[in-house]
Amino acid sequence: MNFGEQLKEIRTAKGLTQNDLSEKSGIALRTVQRMERNEGKPSLYSMNAIGEALGVNLTLLYAPDDETEKRNIMESTDQQLWQLARMRAKFKRSLGSYSLVIPVLWVIWYISMPDQAKWNHFPWPIWPMLGWGLGLTIQYLKAYHTLGESLEQSEYDKLKGQK
Repeated sequence: MNFGEQLKEIRTAKGLTQNDLSEKSGIALRTVQRMERNEGKPSLYSMNAIGEALGVNLTLLYAPDDETEKRNIMESTDQQLWQLARMRAKFKRSLGSYSLVIPVLWVIWYISMPDQAKWNHFPWPIWPMLGWGLGLTIQYLKAYHTLGESLEQSEYDKLKGQK
């Protein structure tokens, strides 16, 4: 029995019509009708208000079925993969920019420095090259060496395995 059917059964057992429940809970009649037909996902506020009007905790009845839970897991996995793909694309764009800008800085340095002073001073393009390179290294490690799993996910898996 799904959530909507259970809600309807409780409402009729209490001798209330949908309109009565709407008035008693302060929730729109259309929302009550949608909840009983399992259309959309009811808000926590609506479930609490209707639950109070009926004298039951509706959030306990609204446990997702196996199919919904599988879909939620798949959507979560897809979001994690999408986030990983975005991090990798960001790294590749940054690497491309680095590969274009750093040589240009070296060319500017080479052209703008007098010949006798070129090798007497530390070349200034080294600083943006090293700083940006460090940033790229960090981006690379985040994008390619996270093993596709966050710290939260690994802790969740550990806790789930304890039960």
